[in-house]
Amino acid sequence: MLCTCLSLKRLFRRCGLFFYFVNAMYMSVPHLFVLNGQPFIWYNNDDELLYLLKKERWVVMGKVHTANKSLIKDINTSTILQIVRERGPVSRADISKITGLNPATVSSNILNLIELGVVKEVGIGESSGGRKPTLLELNAGAFYVIGVDMGTTQVNTAVADMEGRIRHKTAMPFLGAFTPDEVLGVIKRSVHQVIERSGVDKGKILGIGMGIHGLVDSERGVSLFAPAFQWENVPVKDIFADEFSLPVTIDNDVRAMALGEKWFGSASDVSHFIVLNIGTGIGSGIYVNGELLRGAHFGAGEIGHISVVEQGEPCFCGKNGCLSTVASGPAMERRAREAIAGGEPSLITGLVQGDISKITGEIIYAAAVKGDALARRILDETGRYIGHAVSILVNVLNPEKILIGGGVAGGGEFLFRGMREIIAAKSMKNNIEKLTVGPTGLGGDCGMVGAAALILKDIFENPNQFKS
Repeated sequence: MLCTCLSLKRLFRRCGLFFYFVNAMYMSVPHLFVLNGQPFIWYNNDDELLYLLKKERWVVMGKVHTANKSLIKDINTSTILQIVRERGPVSRADISKITGLNPATVSSNILNLIELGVVKEVGIGESSGGRKPTLLELNAGAFYVIGVDMGTTQVNTAVADMEGRIRHKTAMPFLGAFTPDEVLGVIKRSVHQVIERSGVDKGKILGIGMGIHGLVDSERGVSLFAPAFQWENVPVKDIFADEFSLPVTIDNDVRAMALGEKWFGSASDVSHFIVLNIGTGIGSGIYVNGELLRGAHFGAGEIGHISVVEQGEPCFCGKNGCLSTVASGPAMERRAREAIAGGEPSLITGLVQGDISKITGEIIYAAAVKGDALARRILDETGRYIGHAVSILVNVLNPEKILIGGGVAGGGEFLFRGMREIIAAKSMKNNIEKLTVGPTGLGGDCGMVGAAALILKDIFENPNQFKS
């Protein structure tokens, strides 16, 4: 009987809802109310609504005017499409049961989605009595999106279908590019290249999602501050919308990774989780109550700038002793070079043929696999540093899962073992009893798939965009 709708913020902006209390006079129109922090639309009669409000102590937040029938239709279509995406193959009858929408409304919306090419019929299901139902699923290859994962040294770009499956991908290094024009110029070339090489009809590309390094105002589409490049207030969304004449959605790169894991990866079954990206820098994307946490000023998740070493190395953020200065890829490489230069024996020396400037995280891991004591110590220390910072988030947020991505995550159990030990030692027992810590489900594609999910999320909330 309940139907999840768009966020309150978007609904308020789109139809001017007003607040009122439970004892207000009810009209025979759909009502917006909130259950456990989530907005819902009620479609049945007001007597049933008033009874349930009293019984369940739900809080009524607003009312949708009858003049906004198109909004109700949009909400219905969006909800049905999400059910097909998440539960397909699924029948019309099951969609009706899940959403509470009457069968005629479901059938009408499904017909519209089939005509748009977004949903397709895929066979006959089992009958529980009566005629066997026709099953529906997402027509994933009908349209495509671009996912852009902007790091600090290169950009990874992919064409993906509507289920997040990558059709083609490419990587381009920045090669000393530093200014907004230079860096965004490289990203533009990568997008043009991946479209051309994918073989996908440009008319089937619905939009571009971009995961951007640093602080990002996702509402305005602006890169507020990119620490690695020291730029501020760059209107990335507008620049790419003008270049490609497509809808563009941007967010912080690790928040995009978290969205990707929620939609297509290892976090689809949980509402509270954290994704860490540990590479050249360190960041996190945080889900609380099934919602992506951005913070009051888009700064949530900057775990790489938690101080873990008193009077430590300077960080590019301007502070000292940040997690990024001891647990990022460059920090690991620096510690290995310093140890070897100081005379400590290591297999790493042979793997780089004596040129310690060539030490990378991959080399350190390879030496660890061969039993090298220095390499194993560096990975263990790195995991423990990360564990100290993560334990703070575990105590504050009580997540169900912590997923680790980025190049440093390639350290595997050499890294995870120490991390888990510190998390267990520093966190409240209640908060770690059911906590799991491990790699991201999407692996090295997590950033690109997450960026694709950014634009897919917008499109799925307004399926009529498929008409354009």
